Amino acid sequence: MKKIKPYKPSMLTAFGVIFLISAIIIPIQNLLVWGPELVSNFYTSPEITAEKISIGIITLGLGLILLGYKKQVYVDSS
Repeated sequence: MKKIKPYKPSMLTAFGVIFLISAIIIPIQNLLVWGPELVSNFYTSPEITAEKISIGIITLGLGLILLGYKKQVYVDSS
């Protein structure tokens, strides 16, 4: 008889959390150093800045977390 094992989060979830934590540090650090007015200029300038890259990394991290928690069915054939 086959048993369905309970779901365990995959490694993608761990990578997503690491990406989120590392990407959130950059805007917080810049807010503390430069202030909100200058950081908002970083987001709206036409140049590629660390803040814009951090938005992409946050999106990537959230995507990895969603993929890690995607419902997977593990079947134990013992």
